[in-house]
Amino acid sequence: MILNNYSPFRHKISFLKTFSLFFILFLTVTILLSPLLPLVQGQEIEKDPQVMVIHVKDTITAGKAQYLQSNLNRAIEEEMDGVIILLDTPGGLVDATLEIIKDLLNSPVPVITYVYPRGAIAASAGTYILLAGHIAVMAPATTCGAAMPVAMHPTEGEAQPADDKTINLLAGHMKSTARERNRPLDVAERFVTENLSLDAEEAKEKGVIDYIEGSIPELLNTLDGKDLQVMGELVELNLSEARLIEPEMTTQEVLIDFVSNPQIAFLLFLIGFYGLIFGLNMPGTYVVETLGLLALVLALYGLGMFSTNVVGILLIVMAVTLFIAEVFTPSFGFFTIAGIISLVLGALFLPLEPLLPLEWFRAFRLTVYGMAVVTGGFLLLVITRLLPLRNITPFHKQEGMIGYSGVVTEELNPWGMIKIRGEWWNARSKSGKNIPSGTRVKVVEREGMTLLVERED
Repeated sequence: MILNNYSPFRHKISFLKTFSLFFILFLTVTILLSPLLPLVQGQEIEKDPQVMVIHVKDTITAGKAQYLQSNLNRAIEEEMDGVIILLDTPGGLVDATLEIIKDLLNSPVPVITYVYPRGAIAASAGTYILLAGHIAVMAPATTCGAAMPVAMHPTEGEAQPADDKTINLLAGHMKSTARERNRPLDVAERFVTENLSLDAEEAKEKGVIDYIEGSIPELLNTLDGKDLQVMGELVELNLSEARLIEPEMTTQEVLIDFVSNPQIAFLLFLIGFYGLIFGLNMPGTYVVETLGLLALVLALYGLGMFSTNVVGILLIVMAVTLFIAEVFTPSFGFFTIAGIISLVLGALFLPLEPLLPLEWFRAFRLTVYGMAVVTGGFLLLVITRLLPLRNITPFHKQEGMIGYSGVVTEELNPWGMIKIRGEWWNARSKSGKNIPSGTRVKVVEREGMTLLVERED
């Protein structure tokens, strides 16, 4: 057989050249702009605020813990006058709660935990956080307590109390936190062992909280000028005219908060589990098993099986694997799209390392996002180049014979032989008339291994 001059390999080489040019251009721009990145970031730095207000609402997850930790660190770095944590939560994950408590107990900046607004609750994990503040406050008509840990078993229809070992451990930890903040140990223990619940008046009477205030301005006026022991040092609070800074959750924190929600994590686990099952039973589709694998990785992180940095690395490795698979597998761009999603998610999940400068980490994310944009642009370019080809009439049809010319080597009477494109084929005169040897003919049809021809003139 003779290869046709039109070959898909030429187009692959052309696309690879185009992609290489895009990639080189992107790296060049990134290198040229990287020295300017700190200057641009420096323009975003505002004058140091005085008080940070952090909202902890709904279920406490790893995303909430990271949100609180990052803004508490910001308050420490910028030497703010205090941090107010507004609580309105029914509880949350144990690991995330313990991380928050550890950050609050080690904060060199005064931390005020405040169950707010009226009608809010600080149940379960919220009570742990309430007791960990240097100053604990509740608004009128609010409630705290009911901190006994529960566990969800696959065979049970609803949550059940945790085992005695876990209850005793968390009760001891609650007492330890209460002792550090000079709060009643017996009440702190009963929050866990007896599911004790208290309203604002009862909590103030038992010494669980320090103040009952109806609004943040009232709270700041009450605390202004008071002395407070923080990390062994006496600190005077100057809060009457404090400027309140209320940061929003970043994209990374929102994503982690969403994935680490127990209900979402369990749903992702089911999607991943059944996706892999259906994918293995429907080989060749690639779509179901790839989405299932991505959902399973996110689910395992949400269930606490992976740390943030591990899942970030896994997603980036998965993205590289998908990009390589796209080269060798005709997935029509699906692997590239899935790889871009995995790459961006991996960059979002990578945490800030304390030994790395913030500018480096931001530049790294910029590079990852740029790679995703370049890869997506390359895919779009390929698609726009391939779509017009669908409307082009093929150069040849049915093994490349119809429409091509040949020479009769054995008289067609009406059967015979012709030579066409360097090959000898059985042929038949379509009109039924004899066509002598040496006559040029044109293929008009094909029946099995026989070509139907007619005189070229």
